[in-house]
Amino acid sequence: MKIVSRLCTCLRPRVSALVLTLAGAMAAAPAAQAAPQPSFGIEVGNALLCLNQLNSKYFFDYLVAAFGPPYKTEGGAYWFKASNVSLWGMQPTDFLVNDSNSQADFIGAYFKTTPVKLSDAIKAALGIRFTPEDDSAYPVRQSQAGSKIVYNDTNAKMYCAKSKFLVPGPEQP
Repeated sequence: MKIVSRLCTCLRPRVSALVLTLAGAMAAAPAAQAAPQPSFGIEVGNALLCLNQLNSKYFFDYLVAAFGPPYKTEGGAYWFKASNVSLWGMQPTDFLVNDSNSQADFIGAYFKTTPVKLSDAIKAALGIRFTPEDDSAYPVRQSQAGSKIVYNDTNAKMYCAKSKFLVPGPEQP
């Protein structure tokens, strides 16, 4: 019995040091990101296409579950770094969803491709067309549902935005 108690007394400081070392290493290690759910393309893709209702709390939670916490808050949006995900055969680099200060509910994504290639990929995958709004060199492209693809330098930014405020309708006679 004396051997066991002496052994326990000797090991206690070493075990405590090991536990503290492991706890420190776990705190310093970056949080592992969960893989996006199999329904990611449907949920987020349809929202980007303005085919879903926009609920910023829902999409904030959905993006946190897929990519971890936002890496920044800027321009009225929470920003999430995309990883291990593809939409319509294209690789998004970032997703954003509005914060509470924004006047619109929106969800957006940045893609490392041109707006023309992104709109062509969506048309090939789903048959949804994006029509240029004008004949300029960098036109805004809009779908019938209201989704937009715009230039971000030479890359594409896609978003769906809806006002949080009701717009008064014409007076009824």
